[in-house]
Amino acid sequence: MTVVHSSRWHRVAGLRPRLSTQLKVQRQRVRGETWFVLTDPARSRSVRLNAAAYAIAARLDARLTVQQVWDQSLHRSHDAVTQDEFIDLLAQLREAALVQIDHAADFDTLLPHLDKLARSRSRASLLAWRIPLGDPSALLRRLTPLQDIVFSRAGGWIWSLLVASLLVLALQNAPQLWAHGLHWMASPRFALLAAVLYLPVKLVHELSHGMAVRRWGGQVHEAGVTLMLLMPVPYVDASAATGFAQRRARIAVSAAGIMAELLIAALALPLWLWLDDGLARDCAFVLLVVAGVSTVLFNGNPLQRLDGYYILGDALGLPNLGPRSRAWWLDLLRRRLLRIEGVEPMPVARGETPWLFAYAPLSWLMVLLIAALAVRWMAGISPVLAVAAAVLLAWQVLLRPVHQLLSQLRRAAWSQQATARRWRRLVGTGAALLALVLVLPWPRATLVQGVVWPADQAQLRVEEPGFVETLVAAPGARLQASDVVLQLRSPQLESDLARQSARVRALEAELLQALPGNSGVRDAARAGDSRAELQAAQSELLRLQQRLDLLQVRAKLPGTLVLPRADELRDQFLTRGYVLGQTVSGSQTIVRVALPQGQAHDLQAATGPVRVRLSATPGENHPAQVLHDSLGAVTRLPTAALGDRHGGDIVTDPADADGLSTREPVVVLDVQLTQTDPAASRRMGERAWVRFDGGTSPLVLQLAQALQRAWTRHFGRPI
Repeated sequence: MTVVHSSRWHRVAGLRPRLSTQLKVQRQRVRGETWFVLTDPARSRSVRLNAAAYAIAARLDARLTVQQVWDQSLHRSHDAVTQDEFIDLLAQLREAALVQIDHAADFDTLLPHLDKLARSRSRASLLAWRIPLGDPSALLRRLTPLQDIVFSRAGGWIWSLLVASLLVLALQNAPQLWAHGLHWMASPRFALLAAVLYLPVKLVHELSHGMAVRRWGGQVHEAGVTLMLLMPVPYVDASAATGFAQRRARIAVSAAGIMAELLIAALALPLWLWLDDGLARDCAFVLLVVAGVSTVLFNGNPLQRLDGYYILGDALGLPNLGPRSRAWWLDLLRRRLLRIEGVEPMPVARGETPWLFAYAPLSWLMVLLIAALAVRWMAGISPVLAVAAAVLLAWQVLLRPVHQLLSQLRRAAWSQQATARRWRRLVGTGAALLALVLVLPWPRATLVQGVVWPADQAQLRVEEPGFVETLVAAPGARLQASDVVLQLRSPQLESDLARQSARVRALEAELLQALPGNSGVRDAARAGDSRAELQAAQSELLRLQQRLDLLQVRAKLPGTLVLPRADELRDQFLTRGYVLGQTVSGSQTIVRVALPQGQAHDLQAATGPVRVRLSATPGENHPAQVLHDSLGAVTRLPTAALGDRHGGDIVTDPADADGLSTREPVVVLDVQLTQTDPAASRRMGERAWVRFDGGTSPLVLQLAQALQRAWTRHFGRPI
């Protein structure tokens, strides 16, 4: 049973509201229901009402009082609105400036929650601060010839062909685009060009919205700038499209900006492929990223109140999906959690319930993700700016929505005595559970990614660079310590050795002549100098001979020879330190891991067991132990497989083509499986995950320690 009467009714019953004289009404059919869109063309304000609400609004002509209008609705309709719904309707119409109400100052005090909502929409937001600048009608009128061409049938076919070519070229050159983006997108030059080109791209985007509105008979009277995270983004008010009767027209207006940016990207990609390196090619790549990638990820994302959201709403017949989803959840919590009596479920159209259930939570999670990415991006610029942004965004997108939800539930609960008691019990239980979650000990563990790695003594490393001359031992051969595996050749080293040998012989002859009794020469000083030069030359000759011996790659441990690229080694030049393969005894398996230096502190508290999971057997945990003597902080990874370019967790320097140099120091250590592994020779290079058990501690202590480490890492001193 619904509560029909309202305790606030006496404050509005005598008012005589009147709809705006410039009001325009459009009828829309959505999911089998008729909706009425009330629009003021002069202000581009609109409100969408169902049939029951419109039956009330249509009678607001200043001749009848609110009481008289409501009495007539009771006699004419079996599904008349309640008094609270009538008040909400008046507030909604007044907020959109579609109705004039006498004694408006008294009316403002009736719905404090709606009044706060209206003020919050007009105030600056931390995520979007809208600043109107003027009326773009004159500019849009000058663009009418272009508008007629762009939104014609021929223009649609040309756009489709260009975007199809964009997709084909992007797929054909995906590896090249990905490698170039990883190398260049983190550079200051890219950031500078993106900041310069972002504004004109968005100007084209917004002008496309404005031209689309005019193409289907609407008007645009407001344009300005929106500060999104302090970044200026132009906008035009295209809300007049809400009143379009044709769904196709509404979708076209919403999609016009995305279509314009995809057109820019379709022109930028072939330019990037054809131009030589330089400023023009760099600008083409920036336009491709800004207009092609960002517009799909952000403007086309229906979980944000941008173009994709309105396209989804019109395409699936889900008007006002975001606000209605939040209202649906609030109504559900009121009925199921508070169990307020006399409240009927929120009316929904056929097939709407799954969308209302999913949209609000997913949209909130998306906002949290974007805020986290923004804070992470700011951390790369300034730690102080990142901390300030984290605090502000935490309030804006996390704490503030939760506070508003709890406030609405509290007001609803205090409307009845029974629900007020239930609310107090829920608050007390929730506070107790939160305290338990923060105080009770929770397990703590560090999960690190690694690769199966041969032991240092088992690795076959090139100690002297040279060309591969002979493969002495075949893969799979059984070797003993000191057995020769590979013979290298170094023409430069051989030449240096020949020259040094000749120099030694010359110095020996010179010394022989300087000795007493030879040709009557008795110069002791000359003999001493010749002897010193000869000793230095002999030492250098010995060093060169030792280097020549190192051209033979020998096994250091007995075992089976494993050479993954044996067929490709012939005549290849191998640099010093190159790992050819390893000798495997099949007894132990070692996993080499790398983790940021800031996380290494967690390993100091890891007193529990160490477990390893291999990619070949993901469901099996292997006990292991840490080889502490391998612990060390470096700025170069042992293998590119641990870097972010190849699926690892460590962020590498985009300027390093090998993907081995890290942005920050990392700790590299080895973990050895305690059980023998007969398949160790086949696991080399296999990806693994190592879990270090750190025992248990209260969650609040873990959060405080994490904050302490993050602060120390960015500012260099503890809190």
